Amino acid sequence: MLPVSEAREVVLEVPRKLIEDWKRENPEQKLCDQAIAADIARVVAADAIFSFPSLAPYEFDVPMWLEERHPVMNARACDHHDNGIRAWVVKSSDDSPAIESSGKAKHE
Repeated sequence: MLPVSEAREVVLEVPRKLIEDWKRENPEQKLCDQAIAADIARVVAADAIFSFPSLAPYEFDVPMWLEERHPVMNARACDHHDNGIRAWVVKSSDDSPAIESSGKAKHE
């Protein structure tokens, strides 16, 4: 999950294949999987935010890594996708009890 200013969040799903491909293409760089995922997903997160013109300008904060899927990922379709990376912009309407109690989901 990538927090953005004004308490908005973008939840991202990055396929493991993209991380493994990045490692093969950049063998000289020794980054952890989380750093690679954050780097390659940043553009998709920005595009997801830009798809909502009513949102104020933003700045990215340090990513938070979730052990379980965020409930919004099971509650509705993603807001933006590119190259296998899916992004959900968390909105105030996503705080409903139905989403919060949606339970655990399988990991990809």
